[in-house]
Amino acid sequence: MHFEDILEEIGSFGTYQRILCFVFIPITTGLVGLVYYSQLLILAAPPHTCNQGDAGAGGGGAFLQLLNSTPYTDEARQPYACHRHDPNTTWPDPVNVTSLSQLPQPSLPCDGGWVYDEDALFSTYTSEHDWVCEDAWRPYLIVTIFWVGNTVGSWLWGIVSDVYGRRVAIFGSMVVYGTAGTASVFVHNFYAFAVLRFLTGSSHHTVAHLPFVLVVEYCVKSSRVVPLLTVMATYTIASILAPALAWLLWDWYPVALIPALLTLAFYLSLRWLPESASWLLTRGRAEDARRQLAKVAKVNGRELPPDVLTRLLAGGGEEGGEEGGGVKKEGGEVKMRGELEEDRKRSGQSILQAVKYPGLRRNILLVLVVWMLACMCFYGHCQNTANLGPNALLSYLLGALVEVPSWCVPFLINRFGRRMPLVVVFLISSGAGFLYAIVPEDLTWLLLTAGLVGRASITGAYYIALQYGPEVFPTVIRGQGVALAETLGGVAIFISPLIVYLGEYKRTAPLLVFAGLSVLAGAATVLLPETGGAALPQTLPQAERFAKREAPRCWRSKSSDCDPKVTEDAMLEARV
Repeated sequence: MHFEDILEEIGSFGTYQRILCFVFIPITTGLVGLVYYSQLLILAAPPHTCNQGDAGAGGGGAFLQLLNSTPYTDEARQPYACHRHDPNTTWPDPVNVTSLSQLPQPSLPCDGGWVYDEDALFSTYTSEHDWVCEDAWRPYLIVTIFWVGNTVGSWLWGIVSDVYGRRVAIFGSMVVYGTAGTASVFVHNFYAFAVLRFLTGSSHHTVAHLPFVLVVEYCVKSSRVVPLLTVMATYTIASILAPALAWLLWDWYPVALIPALLTLAFYLSLRWLPESASWLLTRGRAEDARRQLAKVAKVNGRELPPDVLTRLLAGGGEEGGEEGGGVKKEGGEVKMRGELEEDRKRSGQSILQAVKYPGLRRNILLVLVVWMLACMCFYGHCQNTANLGPNALLSYLLGALVEVPSWCVPFLINRFGRRMPLVVVFLISSGAGFLYAIVPEDLTWLLLTAGLVGRASITGAYYIALQYGPEVFPTVIRGQGVALAETLGGVAIFISPLIVYLGEYKRTAPLLVFAGLSVLAGAATVLLPETGGAALPQTLPQAERFAKREAPRCWRSKSSDCDPKVTEDAMLEARV
């Protein structure tokens, strides 16, 4: 008997699961989306030029006159962003000057401050501290430090989730997330700000992805894509709201403070935060799991059969063993309890034990590589969005809107599985990146379109990769497995700002690099097993058996041999 059979009896996707999907996930994922995009907005630099000082006097008035009438996107204006003119510059007659290229080029470093165009973008944390020109690396470093924090924190919170439970890890990460995020708004020292953004980043993915894992553990395989759809829709809506909120408030303080304060408000929901019954079972806390499942059954209008956990742990069930259940022993007995106890004795719930299982080891390595590349490309595209058009807020808004078509991903992977849709969207993103590299610079909207298509497709790839991890890792190490993925994903993500920074030297460089990485990710995905239609493995031996044989393809077939009640063993025997 498999854990998912219990969920079928108490409501496979009843009121309880719907509350988790449509209330719990939107709250956590929405907060994460607002925090991330508000960070990008407050660290953006408004269009700026060096204060030219005496250049505005006499003949230099031609400079100011043309400066006020020339778009900031004009490349001829770029030299004035970080340099100023020599006071002794000889200026031409303004009447004869028709473009900036006719003026003497500035040659001295900008030491008189900057003039920011706050009609194009409000004053930001970056502009208040003049993190431009020689200090333009500071915002990129802050974003990198944020993701370094995510790398460290994801692993630590993953261990907490497997040892102390999903509930403790989610609430603890929320405390750090909200407290550090609020404090960073009021700090103006670079090093203190960097430390607080590190702490905020340490909980960033945990706040969104661990609740997603928790909800997935309460869903049967036929409804596992629903939490993914909710995550995608919520994150997209949050990414639309962030620039809209910034446009309405036009001040970086409330833009950064509101998401942080909303995170603090989440503390009030602790009493309603559930624990994973699947995790409780793997920890040997059967009575706690029984109470939690009884609560789920009550909310769903069902009753928990009194002997259902006994049958699950003792190995009853249908003849031949349930789908995805324990190993079929002599006499037809299934020893799931023995497998769980063996895992605890030999590995102490450590993911390191997975190294001894070659099939599982291979799957884990592949899903980690794909996840790292998906993270690097997705967050790189998000951060590079501001560079795609002349207006940063409009670019961010369009970047968020093009994510809406990616909402079809859960339906696609429910119909066609995970692997091939993931390969396709990686290749589409790659093609868009290569196209962006060859489009002439004067075709602004074609450039913007190519960049946005790349972002839309990499968004789909990111969420399919997000779905893969929890389905490959067995329950006994799922928290640590997802944490390891988040940790390595964090390493990949904090490299992404460095790739985006290449745009300071060559406009097409970032998307060209991401296009190449997407090709590699698509190639690695081809080697992954198909997890669509398969029950989530509970133990390491179950995960190894899944890795060594073809999973049932009920997501694609309507034949009788794909009835979910038919065991994997029976299906394999029928095929032979």
